[in-house]
Amino acid sequence: MTGTIVAPLEAGELPDVASIRGMRLDQLLLITTAALMVVVVALLAAMSFYSYKSQFEETTGHFHDRLESQSRELGQTVSHTLALTSTTSLRDNNYGFLTEVARSIVADNKNILRVQMFDAEQQLVADSDKDAKLGSSAGTRKVERGLATVVYQGQPVFEFQEPLDYGSTAGKGLIVISYSQEELQKQSQELEEAKVNALFATTVRTVALGGGSVLLAAVLALALSRGITRPLGMLTRRVMQLAAGDLNARSTGQASGTGREVRTLGVVFNHMAERIKVLLEDVRVKAQLEREMSLARTVQETLSPGREALQVGPLRIAGVVVTADACGGDWWFRAPLDEQRVAIGIGDVTGHGLSTALVATSATSGFASAMTMREPDQLNSQVLISALNITLAHLGRGEYQMSSALAVIDTQTGFIDYAAGGHPAASVFNRMSGQVASLPARGPLLGASVASQYSSRQAQLRPGDIVVWYSDGLTEARDGAGKLYGTQRLNAAMQANAQLSAEGLRDAIMADVRSFSAGQPQRDDITIVVAEFSPAS
Repeated sequence: MTGTIVAPLEAGELPDVASIRGMRLDQLLLITTAALMVVVVALLAAMSFYSYKSQFEETTGHFHDRLESQSRELGQTVSHTLALTSTTSLRDNNYGFLTEVARSIVADNKNILRVQMFDAEQQLVADSDKDAKLGSSAGTRKVERGLATVVYQGQPVFEFQEPLDYGSTAGKGLIVISYSQEELQKQSQELEEAKVNALFATTVRTVALGGGSVLLAAVLALALSRGITRPLGMLTRRVMQLAAGDLNARSTGQASGTGREVRTLGVVFNHMAERIKVLLEDVRVKAQLEREMSLARTVQETLSPGREALQVGPLRIAGVVVTADACGGDWWFRAPLDEQRVAIGIGDVTGHGLSTALVATSATSGFASAMTMREPDQLNSQVLISALNITLAHLGRGEYQMSSALAVIDTQTGFIDYAAGGHPAASVFNRMSGQVASLPARGPLLGASVASQYSSRQAQLRPGDIVVWYSDGLTEARDGAGKLYGTQRLNAAMQANAQLSAEGLRDAIMADVRSFSAGQPQRDDITIVVAEFSPAS
């Protein structure tokens, strides 16, 4: 047995794997891993960015509120203190002193941009602004404590109002202090810049860390994917070798580090390759056996009589062998011994298969040879069956045995000389009387021993007699319920179709067996031989 089968004859044309498009498995793993890491890093960066941003915005808001609260408290404190200290000067109309006080407050505190004082008639009596016009009206200002955001000299300011009760019958005066928001804005801007810088630094660190993680993941994915795809590539090459007909192609090594699945795949491939090798050898052996069986069948068909009937005087003979397998162990034969006598033989070799078929073929040729051993007038059924037994015993060395029935019929007188060895007795039906009889004969199976003894018996055929020899495959055929066909049904089929010719009766009996079996598989070879004796009246 060789390890390689020629590809064009056995394996067929190889597939064009080079035409398969798409990325390799390691590329898919690398790209998938990198994409996944990029998505994860991007999500983490976004979460970190918005978390830092929210924290800074919350911190900036609290700081801004605290500065604004401090500014309000300072403005309110200054305005309230100034109101308390300016009551006497306002009641005495000492406006110059009040103006100096207002300007000194502005000079001492850079966040206070302007100080204004109004009397009970809402007239401006003191102002830190040198360009202010004293005596002007306060307009729609309400004399009450309050805070408002206004624009002074192009910048937003807090404007604090504090009522001034200096004992005037006209009512209360009013002190207005404009407090600058520049410091608040400056600190808010510094906080915003710190926030932007912190967010940028955080983003850079996250991107750098993410990029390093992606690179590390890519390296690991590349190493792992190569560890997986390398043995898979080797398996692919081995599969192609196997497809090309190299039955010795095997996956070598354990592919360590590739995972249990890949190693298992290699083991399974080796097992599959070994099984394919065994199966192909089985196919080769089976093909050889089928060729031998076909040859044996051809030899059997050549040596066996055809389906056409043989007419010798008033005797008409027709038979058939229906094998259960490609070759059978059943056989039958008929041949004239002289101008008046005809020899008929039937046999069933035990077992099935090619060897049985070869034995059956040898028996057929042995029967023909036995008829040439002596002069025709010295031949009878006992001589023929004894010679056939000796031939089979020498051929099979006792391992193969066969049942058989032989008969020599005088076609002119209807005298029949018959013998048998372990074979069913032939059935006889007379068309005229409708009686059924048999031709019983006893003897051991042929081939068991060269010393086996056989005796012959004689009978007289009457006009209208039909003799049917058969193998046990006919009577042991079963229907769907397992019931046997049996001799009674055979006799009934003979009686029902007795008007037919020998070949017609043969075919009618076979049709009845098939109908009885109702599609059941044939378990044994079936042989039928019909001899019709119809001398002229």
